[in-house]
Amino acid sequence: MNKTQRENLFLIYKEGGVVFASDWVNGSGRFITKRAIPPYCERIERRDARKYPKRIWSIFEERPRVQAVVAIVNMRAANKEFA
Repeated sequence: MNKTQRENLFLIYKEGGVVFASDWVNGSGRFITKRAIPPYCERIERRDARKYPKRIWSIFEERPRVQAVVAIVNMRAANKEFA
């Protein structure tokens, strides 16, 4: 894992392991691109949310307009990275 990936993983980690996909972008206005998803993380769509732990699918229940999130799927490995 390189430095940029580690920093991006830490940004998600300190937000509780889940960030909205709309916040996980580079640029502004018409010039937006998706940010790279760090190791141990995945982009999770609303339709697939129930396959994951409650900390992930509860976001979709709290915020009905959210369509996708970027979440740490392997929290055990992420915890080892920052321990």
